[in-house]
Amino acid sequence: MKNNLRVVGALTIIAIMMIMTACSGNGGKGTGGNANNDNRGQETPISASPSPNVEKKNSEITLTVQFPKSDNVVEIPVYEDKMKRFGEKYPHVKMVKNDWWYKSDEIGIKMAAHQAPSGFYVPATEGGTLVGHEWAADLTPFLKNYEFANDFNEKLTTQFTVDGKLYAVPKNAYISSIIINKKLFEEKNVPIPSLDWTWDEFYEAAKATADPAKGIAGFAIMAKGNEGGWNWTNFLYQAGGAAQEVQDDKVVSTFNSEAGVKAMEFMKKLRWEGNAMPQNWALNYGDVYNLFKQGRAAIVLGESGQIEDAVNNGGMDKNDLMILPMPSMEKGGAHVGVLGGNYMIVNPQESMEVQQAAFDFITFDMFKDSEIDVLKTVLEDRKAKGQIKAYGSAAYYYKADSEFGKKFEALLDKYPDNVYKLDPKVIEAMVGIPEPAYNGQEFYGTITNVMQEVFTNEKADVKALLDEAAKNFDNEVLSKVTIQK
Repeated sequence: MKNNLRVVGALTIIAIMMIMTACSGNGGKGTGGNANNDNRGQETPISASPSPNVEKKNSEITLTVQFPKSDNVVEIPVYEDKMKRFGEKYPHVKMVKNDWWYKSDEIGIKMAAHQAPSGFYVPATEGGTLVGHEWAADLTPFLKNYEFANDFNEKLTTQFTVDGKLYAVPKNAYISSIIINKKLFEEKNVPIPSLDWTWDEFYEAAKATADPAKGIAGFAIMAKGNEGGWNWTNFLYQAGGAAQEVQDDKVVSTFNSEAGVKAMEFMKKLRWEGNAMPQNWALNYGDVYNLFKQGRAAIVLGESGQIEDAVNNGGMDKNDLMILPMPSMEKGGAHVGVLGGNYMIVNPQESMEVQQAAFDFITFDMFKDSEIDVLKTVLEDRKAKGQIKAYGSAAYYYKADSEFGKKFEALLDKYPDNVYKLDPKVIEAMVGIPEPAYNGQEFYGTITNVMQEVFTNEKADVKALLDEAAKNFDNEVLSKVTIQK
């Protein structure tokens, strides 16, 4: 692959989950939503100055800040505080709020209308699309004067690196893994799986823990929206497959390979032979985890964030929950999960002065003691409420051996009763492969359509369905992809 964004690469992650201080959304997809951007948001009374290396030091500029929607009561104070502190340091940049959050079917319209924020969150799946359409600014000019430029975790920058140039700042990441309800295993006298489990063992565990008469599923997978394809891609990767590849400067689908057929046939087996899935299998992100919190699913895909939700919001006992690496297709194989996350890009339509201010705002708390202070506040709050904060199955945006990384770990160690950490052996076993870089969300939706047909029709021809889906996806979507040269 030449002069283009790298699509996949196996990355063994041996870190734990970073604090997500400024993003909301499910499955790395962002919060979505539509905003009325006719006036590009509500002007705030806060102003700030650009970074010292911007030419127009004394000129007032306007920075459009991506801001949480009005019903996001948790994140609004976080953003308000950040804007206040940013304004105190840089008093010559006027900030306005814009509550539009990325959606793959809206980004083209927003960019054409010049209504996107000066900097905004995007999911890992959008790297190829954004760079190819020149909707993400090259960060090289800003990184030259950024003291922490060499401290970013290079395992996370792959998705947005083209010809050695970085086009997005990584914020948080995850590797999909397995969460089990040990209580349901024990009730059915089913052995707890080992770390080195396989598809066969996964199937037997899901089949044995299912109790359809009681409305208990052995395995609940998302199969309603794009999340379905997102979940399934884990099994595609475990079978050694890939969603897409670049051939002669064109992106083409490869999910209808032998590996893709194996992965979809495995889903079919779980559904029809094992009767392991919920009778109502058309579940979205929230549905699956609500089912799990209700004690009606023994196995789900997820990561440590769902452990936190299950304990703090579902009333579950953390001792009944366990995270395992993904199963390998065969004994001795890799325990592969989707590596995804959220990134921040700078809007290239803005002037260089505004772009610099946007970069400064995006990175304002990164690698700083101020972010450690935010984490301490969160941990103190959880301690007071008797709740936990979970960290694991993910990669930090920074290098673990950096000065900041050491401070972060040291603080976590001070709250042993309120921090849920993954077993280091589980983390060691995990292998992450990045999400598809080109039109990933549309790919996920395409796969969900195939899953729904397979879950509806016991006699569905998996190979034929995948071939037809790949043909249509190539013609309707990937044929329009622009490869950055």
